[in-house]
Amino acid sequence: MEKLITNIAARFPDLTKEDVSLSINIMIDAMSERLINGGRIELRGFGSFSLNAKLQSQRSNLADETNKSVTVNPFVHFKPGVVIRKNLNDAI
Repeated sequence: MEKLITNIAARFPDLTKEDVSLSINIMIDAMSERLINGGRIELRGFGSFSLNAKLQSQRSNLADETNKSVTVNPFVHFKPGVVIRKNLNDAI
């Protein structure tokens, strides 16, 4: 994160590192709140984030022989956008 802050501050000399850091933290907090409330986030060209809510149910634990139910926590799913996919494919 520090490298990102330094790069942005270098590109925009009117902004201090503290300004950039505060802006990034505000954006991350807003994105987290959106996901927590069941929303979806799309950054055109970059990708989309969503909370995989389907995994909030109880699942059988097949790893042991007791078949106890275990809770599978939801997780954030990222689907890369066209620009990111193209850049990755070109780099590989």
